[in-house]
Amino acid sequence: MIIREGSLNLEILKGFEKGPGSRGEGFYNREMQTSRDFTVSILKKIRKGNALDSMGGTGIRGLRIALEAGWNVVINDINKKNVEIIERNANENNINVEIWNKNFFSAVSEKKWDYIDIDPYGSPSGFIEAAIFNLKNNGIIGVTMTDTANLEGKSLRKGFRIYEGISQRGVYSKELATRIFLAYVLKKGASLGYGGTPLIVIREKHYIRVFVRFRKGSSVSDKSLEEIREIELDGKKVGPLYLGELYNKEVISSMDKNNLSIHSIKLFERFWNEDLMFLFFTNNRGKEELSMDTIINKLRENGFKAGRTNFYEKGIKTNASRNEFEKIIYNL
Repeated sequence: MIIREGSLNLEILKGFEKGPGSRGEGFYNREMQTSRDFTVSILKKIRKGNALDSMGGTGIRGLRIALEAGWNVVINDINKKNVEIIERNANENNINVEIWNKNFFSAVSEKKWDYIDIDPYGSPSGFIEAAIFNLKNNGIIGVTMTDTANLEGKSLRKGFRIYEGISQRGVYSKELATRIFLAYVLKKGASLGYGGTPLIVIREKHYIRVFVRFRKGSSVSDKSLEEIREIELDGKKVGPLYLGELYNKEVISSMDKNNLSIHSIKLFERFWNEDLMFLFFTNNRGKEELSMDTIINKLRENGFKAGRTNFYEKGIKTNASRNEFEKIIYNL
């Protein structure tokens, strides 16, 4: 089967339009296009270097990084059938990449990398330290976590065991899970003497995706932990989680949006709202639901910044205080 994504024609054996799908040779998931779109958009505007797509599958992400972002790319996969598919896809699109058939740890330790992509089927917890350790100074990792139920659903104890943070179910679960996972990645880096700076995060569908730049040094490692702590929410302990800014303004200001799908652009436009506050307000006035646009417009009319969030469909981010927000909605 041949599909089209970005600038590529791609051979796949098994395709999924919704959800995580199931593991298999030639696996392709359309729902992860947003993740790949943003990978290309970030790397297009960063100094070119050597990238490792460590779990290549069909090769789609690594091939797009090479063709659309102009990086030198190695695409690796442990499955020989996948390697054959990657080779055919590279040849079909006339893209020059190196293709390896190694396990993750052998591939990542071959050299120091400017960018490493980790996109496993399931938890990435066993791969993050090795990736950070094999980055060049100021290198970046892009890492996907698809076991979101462990921080948002019925498996919170398992989530604590894997990601070392206590989460909470409910309307805030997606943002809490994202911040716990980001804290986990930053702590892994700090344990190796690397200070991490978040560039962007994505929380949509069935996955969390974080992009983090790492610099080596004790002082930057210590600083990267300053915004990680536990909080109390609704009378219960949550965290440790990352409470700092999720989006690097310089990065999102320079990102190339030409390759983004309509859906990706919608998510991107909300990036600017996410750091207005920790968590968000909802559109409820008691038991009544108010128009999202009406609330946001009224906040802006009163001189506040406000917009929708990607963490909850009925959530509003603003720099207004709770008292100011409630005063506005109760006067609507």
